[in-house]
Amino acid sequence: MTVRLLALVAPLAAGAGAGLPAWLLSVEAKATLRELWETSAAAHRERVACLGGAVGDDTVRITRARILDGVQSDSLNASAGASIERCAPPEWVGTVHTHVRSTDDDVPAPRFSPGDRAVMSEWSRRHGRAGAFCVLYSARGAHCEVYPPREEPRMLRPGRR
Repeated sequence: MTVRLLALVAPLAAGAGAGLPAWLLSVEAKATLRELWETSAAAHRERVACLGGAVGDDTVRITRARILDGVQSDSLNASAGASIERCAPPEWVGTVHTHVRSTDDDVPAPRFSPGDRAVMSEWSRRHGRAGAFCVLYSARGAHCEVYPPREEPRMLRPGRR
């Protein structure tokens, strides 16, 4: 689910269409995410933060975030290990990191990379639950998902079980 953070100031209520949950961020969480993006963009380095709140069936509520000092990426390496350990339940429900390109392209990727997905999978495996994950790719945009995704209920055909 791609969401517009509207400079991380306006209320966020990304639509819950197609079975996807809405994402709601508190004022405190938005301020921390704004700081995360600004420091990351200024340094041309990816940064990571923990997300706190609740993952519900139809809504993800992010009430707080904490930037992880000294953790500058969230690929499946030592720094991802730190975010998996330090962003653990019950205090935290997932992670957010920035996509900032330092050399090859000025335009950050607006989606999770294969390495990001490996981190999301490891976080969920280690903590035994679905998590809330976002990548910030500009001062106004983020891509957020609950991982692993919930399966849609299958419709049974009449006469079948």
